Amino acid sequence: MGVSFDELSPELAPFARALVDAAGVAGLQPRVTSTVRTRSQQARLYRGYLANPGRAYPVAPPGYSAHEYGEAFDLVVTPMEALADVGYTWQQWGGGWNPADAVHFELPGASEQARQRGAQNERKSPFLVELASSIPFGLPISLVLDFLGIPTSARKNVTPEQEEYLRTLAAQSGLK
Repeated sequence: MGVSFDELSPELAPFARALVDAAGVAGLQPRVTSTVRTRSQQARLYRGYLANPGRAYPVAPPGYSAHEYGEAFDLVVTPMEALADVGYTWQQWGGGWNPADAVHFELPGASEQARQRGAQNERKSPFLVELASSIPFGLPISLVLDFLGIPTSARKNVTPEQEEYLRTLAAQSGLK
């Protein structure tokens, strides 16, 4: 996962730097733990979250995270109790912050936009399903789709014709 502000959107990067600088001036020893994430990095984090749902902070499914679009960063401070003050400052500056995910700072509305993008991408999923099914891993299709982070709901959008085509591709590539 990246920790470079240069990878963030130009609308976010200068304000992210300013927040870290302000937290540093306040003596809070800020540390950015994540900026931009690839889809595979997000998928790995999400699988870890699903395996341990009691973890401290939530993780969005791949395709649904503002991190994937360069519109969010994660920040910790010492002491962690001061993170609420940093979040409040971020909100006063117009940024998005929620105490339920206290380490997560974003452009206003970025998580909602990421959810909308994710839902829009799900509607395009038959192509991804076809692509995933043609990978000759020798694994069941469902495992390949899980690995790629394609949600179960997206798989339900496949027409009977597409499903038959996918079965043919799977049979040709050795997938089940």
